[in-house]
Amino acid sequence: MNFEKLYIPIEAVERFTVLYQILSHAAKRYPNRIAYCQPEGKDARSEVTFAELKTNVNALRAALVARGMAWGHTAILGESSYQWITAYLALVTGCGVAVPLDKENPVETVAKQIRHADVQTVFCSARCLKKLQKVLPDCPGVKTVVLMRTADAPDLPEGVECVAMDALLGEGKAILAERGNDALPEKVDPDALAVIIYTSGTTGANKGVMLSNRNIMGTLRGCARLLHYPRTSISVLPINHSYELHAHLMSCLYCGTTVFLNNDLKRMLPNIEQFAPEMSCMVPMMLDLLVKKIRKQIADSGKEGTFKATAKLSNALLKMGIDVRRRLFSPVLTALGGNLRMIICGGAALSQDTADFLRTVGVTVYNGYGITECSPVAAVNPLAKVRRHSVGHLLPTMTARIAHPDENGNGEIQLYGENVMLGYYKAPEDTKAVFTEDGWFRTGDIGHIDKFNYLYISGRLKNLIILPNGKNVCPEELEQALAERMPYIKECVVMSDEAGTGIYALIYPDPEEMRSRGLADPAQIKAFMQPDMQAFNRDMPGFKRIADFEITETEFAKNTTHKIQRFKIAAVRKPKEEPANV
Repeated sequence: MNFEKLYIPIEAVERFTVLYQILSHAAKRYPNRIAYCQPEGKDARSEVTFAELKTNVNALRAALVARGMAWGHTAILGESSYQWITAYLALVTGCGVAVPLDKENPVETVAKQIRHADVQTVFCSARCLKKLQKVLPDCPGVKTVVLMRTADAPDLPEGVECVAMDALLGEGKAILAERGNDALPEKVDPDALAVIIYTSGTTGANKGVMLSNRNIMGTLRGCARLLHYPRTSISVLPINHSYELHAHLMSCLYCGTTVFLNNDLKRMLPNIEQFAPEMSCMVPMMLDLLVKKIRKQIADSGKEGTFKATAKLSNALLKMGIDVRRRLFSPVLTALGGNLRMIICGGAALSQDTADFLRTVGVTVYNGYGITECSPVAAVNPLAKVRRHSVGHLLPTMTARIAHPDENGNGEIQLYGENVMLGYYKAPEDTKAVFTEDGWFRTGDIGHIDKFNYLYISGRLKNLIILPNGKNVCPEELEQALAERMPYIKECVVMSDEAGTGIYALIYPDPEEMRSRGLADPAQIKAFMQPDMQAFNRDMPGFKRIADFEITETEFAKNTTHKIQRFKIAAVRKPKEEPANV
């Protein structure tokens, strides 16, 4: 498929600096194409075209202005829906500051973020009303609640007005019919604060990242130079996170891509099969789930040998420029809807084995790298060339440098460009700490850049283990190596103890795999793993060897994008005199 013919010409990309321009572009170029499709109950769906989306966004903008609700800070709390997207687009196109909230956060965190962000209005879905009712008594600054996808008025604290979003849309359409564009906000300032997105807190407290339209468009314009999205996609990640919101949903708007909004992770695989999308954006855990499903399908069919032989033939043909993967692996792809051909992956370390397996059956994984503070994309593997083990080519809107590189060229990745945030909301000291004196953003990630401008990540600066002999060890590198060497490891965390006696690992093995081997007791599991760990250590440099490891019977604490929260994991303490037993 020639994606270049379908979407925005390269010369047009550079003209866009605010999100309203891409909304207008999509409505003009693809007016009758479905923009978003979502489930309604068990069997029904509802849809909105690009033209209808623009009409609804403008109606909501007009209503917010007329009611005096524009220009303040407005939170959005709910599952993925085109009502959520409509609210977001209305807010960031001249009607104030949007504050996307994570519906999975506990009540205390939601209340804290609403207060911290000085929120006055909350757009809330029916599913989240109970949580909001618990939050509002601790949030006196909230004066209005707008109900998305429901008109049932809940009990709210005295002084809090309640209005249905459908009512606002009706009001706005009437106002526009009477006054036209005079009812809309004036020209949007691309450099003004448009959104506050809270970081996911993998290393501690959340911070409110301030982004402008220009920041967000830096990501969209940069991605458009490297990737062109196909006609259909499925959204499976939390909509409040910048990766899903900007790198996926807003980029699909940019490209005229129809998106199915999956609103329940339990329905992800059935919805992929039913909706049959050509692409999606996912985190590595989801890719692992897809691969697990495919491998099980192959094993259940008793055709593992046939699959391996076919894969070998297919890969050999692919090297000669002959691509017959979709024909050869049609039965496998049918379980994924039959059309899935590309997945953009980010948010955590991707197993190269997983990416290679999907590529073998005809689904290319475009691994990327980003951080909320960069709106969020800094690099992504382009359509033109995917490099194995790389997190992608730097976006044209982004410049990177490596600070204090070691003998292998690895050092802290520092970024500069349009994508980089304005700062942290009400946190000038935190903001100052993450910028260098000459204005570069310090990512805290360790990696290097090759001569082709591809980026490689080896670890996180905060997690870096500095041994007594001065050697530096990236725990993420060892964690990935362990998982690839021992596929029965589901999760692991590598760390050092406070005394600096060596490197240790906490391992959560795949419970199904352990049960199939008749292993249940942690001591039994450790004994079973011991030979593999010893073999692993023999292949590693001395300073990277695992001194000892422990088995945990529960998964590690994670945030809502499924990244392990290391700060919640207690370090394993080993006395210096205790000999290593691996």
